Parts: sequence; structure tokens; C-alpha cells
Amino acid sequence: MTVPIDYGDVDWLLERLYDFHKEYQHVEREYLELRILLRDAEAALRAEPDDGDMLVRVYYLKRRLEVLEGKYPWIASGKPPEIAFWVSPSG
Repeated sequence: MTVPIDYGDVDWLLERLYDFHKEYQHVEREYLELRILLRDAEAALRAEPDDGDMLVRVYYLKRRLEVLEGKYPWIASGKPPEIAFWVSPSG
């Protein structure tokens, strides 16, 4: 037996949002750190385009970001994930 969900219950929604952020905070942190590292690596590569180590580093960081974006598409969507908690499900 399923209990009907009251989407008007703000406390329930806020608790769910808090749990979501708590669960995925490490992913958001890693994504931000990778973006910063990639920005710095690309700047260093522009300054010295023949640096093979930096070229490998940029490639690795881009691939790692692609993996995170594939696994967590909401992270790069530009839309806050909280929207899903405030909109009732379709159907």
C-alpha cells in the first residue's frame, strides 16, 4: 500500500531537497574542482602549446568531466536540480 504524497507539504519537500544536496554534495564539489583545474590547465596550455604533459592533463580533465556529466546530467544542465522538487510529476 502506498501513501499518497502531498506535494503541497513544504516541510516534506524541503527535507527531500536537503537529503538530495547532502547525498550529491561530493559530486558537485568534484565537478567544480575539475572545472577549475581544467580552466587553469587550458590557460597553461595556451601559454605553452608544446607541453605534452599539460596536453595529457587537459585531455584527462575533459574526459573526467564528460563522465560526470553523463552520469549526472543535471550537473551541467544550467538548471538548478531543485526544480524537480517543486514541480509535480507529469502523468
